[in-house]
Amino acid sequence: MAIAEFRARQSRISTMKACGFLASALFLVSASIQAQEGSVRANEITNEPHHVLLFQNSAVRVFQLNLRPNEVTLPHRHEKFYAYLSLHPVTIGNEVRGRQPVLTQLDPGELHTSKGGFTVAERNNSSEPTEMLVIEAIKVEHGSFDTPMLGFRYHNAAFSELFESPAMRGYSMMLFPGGQVDSHAENYDRLLIAITDLKLRDTSDEGSPSNFEMKAGDIHWFPRGGTHTVTNLAESVGTFITLEFN
Repeated sequence: MAIAEFRARQSRISTMKACGFLASALFLVSASIQAQEGSVRANEITNEPHHVLLFQNSAVRVFQLNLRPNEVTLPHRHEKFYAYLSLHPVTIGNEVRGRQPVLTQLDPGELHTSKGGFTVAERNNSSEPTEMLVIEAIKVEHGSFDTPMLGFRYHNAAFSELFESPAMRGYSMMLFPGGQVDSHAENYDRLLIAITDLKLRDTSDEGSPSNFEMKAGDIHWFPRGGTHTVTNLAESVGTFITLEFN
């Protein structure tokens, strides 16, 4: 009877040890999975160190993305519609976990857009460092713009419509020396992005003219309202992109 009781006790101890080993193994596997998930956890774009916040208000956030050749960002979220461009030729690889990288070739001043809603890591596949601008619309409107994009006349200049979404839309302008955008009302908030160096005169219908200069890559925010004329004072062609916000 004592021998049988001893064997039963040993059997219970062995079972308890086996359960303990199994629990430990499951804990280690779970911890490993959590660590792997944590290593690819998406950052908010403001916490991604390669994205430097240049400007923010209630309508837009503008980041500068700096990457050395073959450098890659941390995985981060693009929650909303955004646009991006580079002042120099660059090839960007968009890397999404579980998918093949998608390569995008950007020519100088070429603007691209994306609807957002995904996590991505971005790699500079070029041989030179890159400085890109990333413009994210904060307000996501479900309506549409009430007026056409080309709501003005211009002389000695060229206009090109780029895109239109419910949240924002964009066009590019080339103003030759002395070129002018005639008097027009500004119905929307707008962000001006200098693609080349600019020397412009802004003449308000209600006041005196004011001159301002911008370097290529500079941005400037203009609130909606007012009526004005814009003239290129430089001896070279001035190119800029205007983004309007609904």
